[in-house]
Amino acid sequence: MAFSGRGTLNSSTNSFNPSGSPFASTPQKPLFAQQRAQKRSGATTSTRGPLQPSRLGQTVMYNDDEDETETNQQEVKANRSGTFGLPFDDTYDLDDSSMLMSGAPGGDLEMGDDDSDLMMLNTPAATERVRKEAAGIFRASVAQSGPRIRDLRFAALAKDVYTHMGTASLFEPGELILNTERLITRLYDEGVGEEEDEEKLDEALAHVAGELTDLWKRAISDFPQPDEEHTVEIGPGPNTSPLEKATYLANLALHVHHERYEDNTGRTRPTPLPETLFKWLDEYHNVYSGQTEEILRYRPSPASHPLFWQAIFVALLRGKVDEAAKLLRQAGWDKVKKDNGENKYINRALESVQLATAETVAMLENCPGYNENWDIWNSDWTLWRVRTRGALDHLRRFAEGRDNTLGDSTFSDFSASVSSTRNRESMAGLARRAESQVPWEIYEKLNIIFDIVLGSKHAILDAAQDWCEATIGLTAWWDDRRADKFGNPLTMARSQALTLASQSASTDSYLDRLNNAFHAAVEEDFYLNPNNPVEVGIACVFEDNVKGLIGLLRGWSLPIASAVAEIASLGGWLPQHQPGAFFMEGLDQDDLDVLGVDPTAPDEIDGIKDSTLIQYAQKLTDDEDIGTIADHMGESRDGWELAIHVLGRMDSQERSEEMIGILVRHIVDSLHVDSGEVVDKTWSLLNELGMIPYAEEVVETYADILARDSHRYGEAMWYFALAHKPHKVREVMNLLISYSLIQSTAFPPNEDLDDWLHRLLNERNETLEQCAKQDLEAAELLGKMLSGYASLRQYFIIRDDESILPNATPYARKQQAATALVSVIASSDDNIRGGLLDPTRDGIVSEDFLLALLGEALAFVTNPDNTNVHLGQQALPILNLDQIDTILKAIEDLQAVSDRVRNTCEEFLQIVLASASGGLKGSTPADLLKKNASGSLVLAGSTMVATQLKNSLSGRLVGSGAKMNPVKRGWDWRADMPAKTTGEDVMRRLRLGVAKDLAGLWLADADNALW
Repeated sequence: MAFSGRGTLNSSTNSFNPSGSPFASTPQKPLFAQQRAQKRSGATTSTRGPLQPSRLGQTVMYNDDEDETETNQQEVKANRSGTFGLPFDDTYDLDDSSMLMSGAPGGDLEMGDDDSDLMMLNTPAATERVRKEAAGIFRASVAQSGPRIRDLRFAALAKDVYTHMGTASLFEPGELILNTERLITRLYDEGVGEEEDEEKLDEALAHVAGELTDLWKRAISDFPQPDEEHTVEIGPGPNTSPLEKATYLANLALHVHHERYEDNTGRTRPTPLPETLFKWLDEYHNVYSGQTEEILRYRPSPASHPLFWQAIFVALLRGKVDEAAKLLRQAGWDKVKKDNGENKYINRALESVQLATAETVAMLENCPGYNENWDIWNSDWTLWRVRTRGALDHLRRFAEGRDNTLGDSTFSDFSASVSSTRNRESMAGLARRAESQVPWEIYEKLNIIFDIVLGSKHAILDAAQDWCEATIGLTAWWDDRRADKFGNPLTMARSQALTLASQSASTDSYLDRLNNAFHAAVEEDFYLNPNNPVEVGIACVFEDNVKGLIGLLRGWSLPIASAVAEIASLGGWLPQHQPGAFFMEGLDQDDLDVLGVDPTAPDEIDGIKDSTLIQYAQKLTDDEDIGTIADHMGESRDGWELAIHVLGRMDSQERSEEMIGILVRHIVDSLHVDSGEVVDKTWSLLNELGMIPYAEEVVETYADILARDSHRYGEAMWYFALAHKPHKVREVMNLLISYSLIQSTAFPPNEDLDDWLHRLLNERNETLEQCAKQDLEAAELLGKMLSGYASLRQYFIIRDDESILPNATPYARKQQAATALVSVIASSDDNIRGGLLDPTRDGIVSEDFLLALLGEALAFVTNPDNTNVHLGQQALPILNLDQIDTILKAIEDLQAVSDRVRNTCEEFLQIVLASASGGLKGSTPADLLKKNASGSLVLAGSTMVATQLKNSLSGRLVGSGAKMNPVKRGWDWRADMPAKTTGEDVMRRLRLGVAKDLAGLWLADADNALW
């Protein structure tokens, strides 16, 4: 499922962590404020305890008995946050020269010709202001003209942290690894097509990102939670597992970039970033669970709770506008007590408080965020902000006694906004405070509420408890045009004008805003712990430093780091890698050391994504246990198989092929005769990745092993065909034909056929059809090459196995056998047709076997020494005219061919004759093979054939270890051959016999009778 972009942000009242997230630590009771850590070593310790309100809660408390002539020191401290306070103070901060010159509300002073203003511009503060303005102009102009450049102030820190962390080992559960890989594969299948479709890809990224985070959270939910107590901090505690920390960061990054929702038209839209961050904050960094319900149950009234106002400020800061409105609506002002037990607000004071708070509640209820609309740049928000400024002006006039009709405004006053309170009050301001219709402490708190929702940076920062909460609050509420240090509106600077001109509700605009908000937060007295990798990782997300994020994730979990890297690359938020040498040309080693850059580091050479995928693949290859685990679909895959998938998704194709080549060689080195399943998987994977040469290398190596070390000749032929090696397919077939002719029987016997060869011979069409589905070219090659051996084997089986044709007469059996044999002779003669050797004809059966095949044909012609024909007795010819013609052509071609070819045929014929029972004396077939193989085209060209033949003819074990059994033949043409028979003798005898048979056929045709 995709990330859901719409949902309630209300906290659960049941427990500290309503989502069941393991990332947050559960305190003994709700905390509404926590002590800020020191910003730097040696800094003064904060005086705010863990149960104390923030600075916004430390305001001046209203007291009827309080002396109205108290000094302004407390007021100055109360107004340090830059709230709106009293708008018409008669004192001005001369440091706000830009406001005075622009005629901002609150005064009409103009700068004179005195040079004092020039001196002010020479101060360090003015210099820093100019520097920031220049940087803002640059960033805004780049945003309009080209790729966005973000300020990555913590990139060096992140790199230092993840460099020291190193790379994690592969400790994750096998199911998590397999299911993560399944989802990433699905992402490529669904989102990446032949044509670019950004909408389709974005939808696939959202769905897969959502399912990945759910998968990882389910995996860590089974982990035992540590019992050790630790300080409440940002992110998982120090004793949590690395996988939990990686899940925490990855979840945030994927939500920020890929949370989506469906609009009214059914189209998928990016969820506004503030809404995403609020939901993440509520689930993973929530130390306020149940605070609203606890305060509402407080007696005598919720407003009497010491943290009532702080809870409202925090609710707004965390996007819970409805909770803030509910607290104000049910405050119970009429039941608030003084220390002496009397009601604090009565009569007109109570009525004024109720009217003022009702106006504030109406303002909050009209806020788009009240209805979960956090697209802060749309027209609804623009209109609401204008109305809110008018309501604030109306509230101030009422509170100061200048307007008695607050209840009639109904949040519809569109008055111009008024500037905030300065940090010093005049006597007139103190007088107005004394005349206020609304108790002063209530008035100030309501002003703070308006300050937060109208984007006062200091009000937001003072309400936040840590830099993470402050960053998210600023991202949602901050009006970054209010550049003055007191939160006063200034004339729009050039950089701000450029930014607004290009600003929209796009993802990049929100990320720019998040980046600026983060830097604004950490510039205050919030402390980002550089020794906590989780906090550094969150900083990387907020800065959009994807490289640093992946580096940190890699130190905790390689599967999660790799998945985030691939999603970031496809989603376009991981910048493309530029080799370091491109930018560092001309720099020496000292310069590189100063920059903290190592050009030889894998991340600099390959890029952070490819480097991470390579390291992940290496770990997967070494994992031998993962192959025993099945995913939720019941499928299991070995580590090397997953590694090939991972390497195939690298950005650099050259580097991908290089690393896969190394892995393939590792696989090849470990192959043995029983590695068929591994070979099939490897071939399939490499073909999917388009790495055909590597796929062919694997299957060719395995076929060599099969042909050399086993009797599985059919399987070897198939893998050679799959490697598109026709000459090696021919070698295996030559081996089978050679041994069949030498022994004058079918080899291997039926009982010794391997499964592949058995199916190819007995289920030829079905088997080749199945092969064609895998590789059509290989199936065609195998079917073609096998036909010669299949015909020769058929000849021997018909001759020797009477069960094949049980009802056939001996004459009919011989006719069937002759048909099969003559087809093999024709194939062998094909390469020397006309007496010229032409290898390009690519005959199926080698010409080297032609003499031996002609010897087998002697059984089908009349013996020249048989005189029965002349004595008037019938001799029925076996061969027909076409078959006799084929044999005569073969004899003529063999006699006319070169001596080298004829000598090779002669050598093989002598081996065949020597292998006969009681054959040539004085030598063995093995001796003859050893003596003559060097001159044989068939044997010299194939070490495999020579080795197998030597083993067989020497009577040793062959392949599978089975000894040769006695052969039962229908006849053996070698039995009647005299000693020292040569090829010329065979051809002479065959010619004479064929001549007699041909003469008999002519006579029969002439007399229409058979002799």
